[in-house]
Amino acid sequence: MGLTRILDLIVIILLATIILMPRPDASVKPALTVDPERRERVAELQSILIGHPDDAASAIELANIFLDGHRPDWALATVTATLRFHPDDYRLQHVRAIAYADRFEAAPAYAAAQAALALCEREPPVAGVPPCDEAVHGRISLLDHTLASVADVDMKKVPYLAKERILQQLHPAFLAKPRPQAKAPPKAPAPE
Repeated sequence: MGLTRILDLIVIILLATIILMPRPDASVKPALTVDPERRERVAELQSILIGHPDDAASAIELANIFLDGHRPDWALATVTATLRFHPDDYRLQHVRAIAYADRFEAAPAYAAAQAALALCEREPPVAGVPPCDEAVHGRISLLDHTLASVADVDMKKVPYLAKERILQQLHPAFLAKPRPQAKAPPKAPAPE
C-alpha cells in the first residue's frame, strides 16, 4: 500500500511539473519597456513613494516614466494616490489628464485638463507648487482645447472621429526638408 502511494505522488509531481513549466518557445518580456537605467529609476522612485507617499515630484517623474513605457494605468494610479495629499497641484492634474487620454477616456481626461488649467491660472499661486509659466500654461491650454473637442466622443468605439477632431484642433503642419543646393561646377584654375 505504501509503495503505490509513493508512485502516485511521483506521477502527480511529474504531471504538475509538465503542466506548470512554460513552453520552450515562450518569451519573457519586461512589464515596462524602457531603458534599464529608467527601470532602475522606477525602483528608486517607488521606494521613495513608499516612505513618502506625498512626494509630488517623485510621483510626477514616476508617472511620466510609466507614460513613456505605455502604462497609463500605472501612471494614473501613481498620480491619483499623490493627489490626495496635493489636490491643488496643477502638475498632477496635467499628468492625470494625459494618462486618461492615453487610455482613450475623453470625458475624465477633459475634466482633469480643465482642473489643471484652472489651477495653473489660479491667483495667487498655490504655495509649494512651482509657478505655472507661459510654456506650461500653453501646453495645458492646448491639451484642454484639444480634449474639449473630443470630450463627448467615445474614443474606443469611434476612434476615427476622435482622430479627426484632434487633428483639426492641433493644426498639424508639414515642413519640407530644405533641398540641398546644387553644387556649382568647380572653377577652372586661373591662368598663370
